[in-house]
Amino acid sequence: MTFDIPKEKWTEFLNDLSRRRFGWETRIEVISENMGDQILSSGLPLTGVTFQDRAGRMEIEILVGEGTSHQAHSISDPSALSYLSEPDHYRGLLEIEEANGTKTLLSLIDPMPVQMGYAAFKIVAAS
Repeated sequence: MTFDIPKEKWTEFLNDLSRRRFGWETRIEVISENMGDQILSSGLPLTGVTFQDRAGRMEIEILVGEGTSHQAHSISDPSALSYLSEPDHYRGLLEIEEANGTKTLLSLIDPMPVQMGYAAFKIVAAS
């Protein structure tokens, strides 16, 4: 199901998304008439997505990765924000459209759960 997010809710929505999807695997793609389709990154964990509106100059920033492998992607002059949630809630797609028609797609993929093994131990008392 796709949700269009009204501008007055962008900060709240992106802060909530960043908290709930922190560490999820990402893929960032840009679709532009001038430059074509480009994949900017794939497989990096989500650090956060922020929205700032300073004196009418709006910007959304996507932060992914950790340590020496990280990336920041800024979107200037965003005009629309929508989120496609998969029915199983293990994937999501954030679409950010700029005033010039360029779209940035942030795919979110739930990290695989850590599997832990179990071992049987025999406790022997020493005297």
